[in-house]
Amino acid sequence: MVLTLVIAESALQLVPEEIQTHPQIKQYAKRRQKAPGEVLLDRAFHNVAMRKLSRVHYPLAVERMGRPDIIHNTLLQVLETPLNWEGQLRVFVHTQDDHVIWLNPIVRLPKNYTRFVGLIEQLYQQKQVPDKHDPLLRLERADLPQLIRRLKPTRVLGFSILGQPRLMRKVAELAGGVKEPMALIGGFPRGHFSDKTRRVIDEAYAVDKQPLDAWVVAGRFVYDCEWAMGIAESRLRSA
Repeated sequence: MVLTLVIAESALQLVPEEIQTHPQIKQYAKRRQKAPGEVLLDRAFHNVAMRKLSRVHYPLAVERMGRPDIIHNTLLQVLETPLNWEGQLRVFVHTQDDHVIWLNPIVRLPKNYTRFVGLIEQLYQQKQVPDKHDPLLRLERADLPQLIRRLKPTRVLGFSILGQPRLMRKVAELAGGVKEPMALIGGFPRGHFSDKTRRVIDEAYAVDKQPLDAWVVAGRFVYDCEWAMGIAESRLRSA
């Protein structure tokens, strides 16, 4: 069994054209020695400029945008794990503006946030990193239903506070009993999955009475999957 983990509706995108001329964006891009349209949107630096998006009726919910740190933290939690080292994990990042990032399981992402941002900005420019035949990261246009149709999972599970209450360990056991499971974890700071995403989820589960950060859910789920699949025990026996 290989678990496919998708960080869905992620708050990860380049600065939208609608605010590229805003002074806050221009100053930030100049400091980074890049064009305004080549830098990632980040609420920590662009909060004032992002308010303008609400006034121009931008199609995405502004309060859910501009949080690359969520994706950075979540990826660090799941890639450096025995589940991935054993070749039983595939990870994808789906963004709110319908891009998909494919990650080679052997990739070692920068632990420094600034370097991670630079890497993703490079990915948006080159579409794959490094620019060779066997990239570690690849970016393409695709929405979530298209990704699911391509990967053909047996069952799609989702984590949502609106789902049915279930212990994380029980969800991991359920995933472990499925031939090709896929799990969706929201990569946004607040709110719920869109209706479009909810329609592709077979079962949604709430693993706590309060919303948990994406990296907490992802880390706990991968850890419990290792137990459910016997990976934790078998690695210790072979040590």
